[in-house]
Amino acid sequence: MKTLFNCACLLSLALVLSYCAAPTKKSDTQEAEESVPTYKIVEGHAPVWTEVISQMMELADAMPEDQYNYKPHDSVRSFAEQLVHIGGASKVISNMFLKDVKPDGPPPAVDVSGMSKDDIKNMVKTSLEETWEIMKGMSDQQLLDEETQSFSGNKMSRLEGMLLVHDHLSNHKAKLNLYVRLSGNEPPRYRYY
Repeated sequence: MKTLFNCACLLSLALVLSYCAAPTKKSDTQEAEESVPTYKIVEGHAPVWTEVISQMMELADAMPEDQYNYKPHDSVRSFAEQLVHIGGASKVISNMFLKDVKPDGPPPAVDVSGMSKDDIKNMVKTSLEETWEIMKGMSDQQLLDEETQSFSGNKMSRLEGMLLVHDHLSNHKAKLNLYVRLSGNEPPRYRYY
């Protein structure tokens, strides 16, 4: 009798475990909800990127136009060239890492010598706004699940690529702050959004 009872208990336990382990069928509503892309990451990044554009324009304004060709050393870009590099590179890097659009070759050098301060500011602002258009089209699923390759060929998520765009911009923005200060001017105060 005891053996029969133990067998019945084991059989019941096996049935319960098999029921618990059995995959449950998702409803059509659950499947539809999971297939709808979400954009929480870029929505969270929106105020940060908006602040970046504002700070870039403030930096551009902090340097007098007659000092836009200032460079602390002959081996580096001028202030104007740094600004243009930030705008153009942000767009190129976003296209590369978020949309797999590779440039045809090295970016063409922009001759800033004939450009006014307003021309340069407009070019940079437009490039950063176009960069945002690329970023804001990325769903959470794309940013987290899709992979791309870094400059060195390592695999990384698209989110890491988006962060690299911001990191590159921050690197050059810090240089611009130094250019403004070294040229005898006052850079804008850093702030969070």
